[in-house]
Amino acid sequence: MTSARHRRKEQAGPAAEPAAGGSLSFEGRIRTHYGGLPESERRIADLILEFPGEVAAYSATELAKLSGGSKAAVTRLVQRLGFANFDEARRAARDAQTWGSPLYLLSRETPTGNFGARIQEQIDQDARNISLTLECLRADVFNDIVDAICEAKRVFLLGYRNSHYLAGYARGQIIQVRSDVYLLPAAGGTIAEEIADLTGDDVLIVIGFRRRFAEVPRAMAAAHAAGAKVLYITDWSAEPTPDATWTIPCAVRGKDLFDRYAAAMSLLHFLSVAIVDRLAARGRGRLQRIENLHEELHDFD
Repeated sequence: MTSARHRRKEQAGPAAEPAAGGSLSFEGRIRTHYGGLPESERRIADLILEFPGEVAAYSATELAKLSGGSKAAVTRLVQRLGFANFDEARRAARDAQTWGSPLYLLSRETPTGNFGARIQEQIDQDARNISLTLECLRADVFNDIVDAICEAKRVFLLGYRNSHYLAGYARGQIIQVRSDVYLLPAAGGTIAEEIADLTGDDVLIVIGFRRRFAEVPRAMAAAHAAGAKVLYITDWSAEPTPDATWTIPCAVRGKDLFDRYAAAMSLLHFLSVAIVDRLAARGRGRLQRIENLHEELHDFD
């Protein structure tokens, strides 16, 4: 959870996101020029459009062989797309992989082994990510986080896309034992409406796994400016931010195209159980009142 630990990367290369200001992605550049490509370059372009991440995995010679083209055609194509050379094009593809685009994580290779072997590989990859994530936790920092969540006047959880589901899961656990826990963004609302009254008595838990919305760093900056404590749960591709009081990076990568969230779920479960333990009788009293209401309202009949 320190900045040094946060700088660890699951993949080589910078954690850059696609350039702002209207810059085209790798495949966007190809589509722009596709109609004017000669046949030799079009064969290479077709392979890249189907599997953009292959550019990051192969040399120019290997890419030429896979596409049935020539190394010279690869060189002409990347220069036509605006790259100085193939190495620059490959760095762009690696940046897109780190950013988290599933398109760049597709592979031409198909799963090998029998069904049992694939199941074991699934288990092993998730177990590895859980170990990498939880073993990085520091007891003193983790205890500070738990204390802050238990003592806060209000707790807000913010997440988009897959991170929104994780934020919803965490909110569902924490609200069992303490009140005033809110999930953002609220349907039909804006973040500004929800965090305009944040104070130093509040905690904002931001779950921001790649690919991150632009609102994520802006919301953290606003919360930090208001004096609220900010817990940032993210992946190792994210850059450290001074607006987070604490940052916990999770391991999310495996061998397939989709990021894996087993480690994030395990971390959120571990955090929720610690909150229950810390609130003790106060938390148990709220939980008992909720259970009594479940019976009165016949919630689960």
